[in-house]
Amino acid sequence: MSSRRGFLRNVGLASTALAVGGVSGSKANDVFAKRMEKGPTIHKITVFTSGGSFYRFIGMNAYDKKPKGIMGSRRTVLIELSDGTIGIGTHGYRPIKDDVVRTIRALIGKDIFSLYQWDAEKITGVEKSIEKYFYDANYEWVESAILDALGKLKNLPVWQLMGTSVRHGIDPYDGTLYFEDIANNTDASIIGTIGKQIKHDGYRAIKIKLGRPDKWLPGEAGVERDIEAFIALREAVGSNFNIMADANNGYRNKFDWAVKLMKECAPYTMYFMEELFPDNAVHYLKLRDILLEENTFVPIGEGENIQNMDTFNSYFETGVYNYVQPDMPTCGFSNIVRTAKAAEKYAHVKLIPHVWQSQMGLLMSLHASKIQSNIPFVEDSRYMEHVLMANSYLFDDGKWFIPDAPGWGVRLSPNYKQFIEGEPLIIT
Repeated sequence: MSSRRGFLRNVGLASTALAVGGVSGSKANDVFAKRMEKGPTIHKITVFTSGGSFYRFIGMNAYDKKPKGIMGSRRTVLIELSDGTIGIGTHGYRPIKDDVVRTIRALIGKDIFSLYQWDAEKITGVEKSIEKYFYDANYEWVESAILDALGKLKNLPVWQLMGTSVRHGIDPYDGTLYFEDIANNTDASIIGTIGKQIKHDGYRAIKIKLGRPDKWLPGEAGVERDIEAFIALREAVGSNFNIMADANNGYRNKFDWAVKLMKECAPYTMYFMEELFPDNAVHYLKLRDILLEENTFVPIGEGENIQNMDTFNSYFETGVYNYVQPDMPTCGFSNIVRTAKAAEKYAHVKLIPHVWQSQMGLLMSLHASKIQSNIPFVEDSRYMEHVLMANSYLFDDGKWFIPDAPGWGVRLSPNYKQFIEGEPLIIT
């Protein structure tokens, strides 16, 4: 943060530059508000894959070829600035091809403050020339590490750079309840047993995976098992507990079975149903009408696979989807916050960032929920990235609490390089 003397010196330099450029008066003030100070430049970008683990063995979902298991891997992004500051971020699912590297390389040497528009200490937007990076799923991953570095330079958490707090603690749902019955070759009772354990861990909400008839238990037997699993979970956790459901499109081309599932589960209170079948507004509206005939309504969630965020504009307007779920590591922080702000005028729509097997994705979602009232939950896959230390975050009484630490509030583990798999990608 600039000292008073440094601030006045920057004012003088900015005024001189603006006078030379022929800009004065209110226009000069506007330009200065956007670029309050100069900062260090981006020196190097590193991307590496490293190991991690879930808190327990995880089964399969509707489309998996095998159970998730315990171990996994994730890409981490590091930004090194010219003053030695290191920013830590994460990468989504898309491959990093040569043309992506060439485009990202254009950021090397750029003043890190120049990437955003500013009003005092607040980021008010992304610079127009940078939108192609931060609003495109091919490149947005670089922003997560940039925001961490900016927070460290300003000595502020990312949420405080981007907005104003709307809540103290943030509600997560445990997103790890997969087809444990199939993975363990047992019945639906295991779903209730694990649900009780999750509740005992302090969580007040669970997202259960459905969609067994698509692959793992074909035919109506899979529908019946889905129903049994949902009811077993409800009976295990009780009524004062939120249960979401995600079928991973497991009811594609099975509309009648989808209707049966929803009718049978409705009395047990479903918070929302996600991806019952592939995105189809006509089918979802038809399903809604059928349920309303029986005085039942279940909100619908969709969008984890969408990478062009403008697609959500039509979602907001049609009113078919009540929860939109862009993937945080894939779509990026500024992009998701921008979309949440666009959704504010639609009272029927909330945004919950999708996160799977990404500890950084969870932490980024916490910061987004901190400043956006229409992000009521975050998705917690309870995955630990071994290269990261995030022990300043507190989980207490069913809520996550963000520390006052700068940036994302994470550090690299001592000797983190021992967890790296393969050769890192280095962009200079």
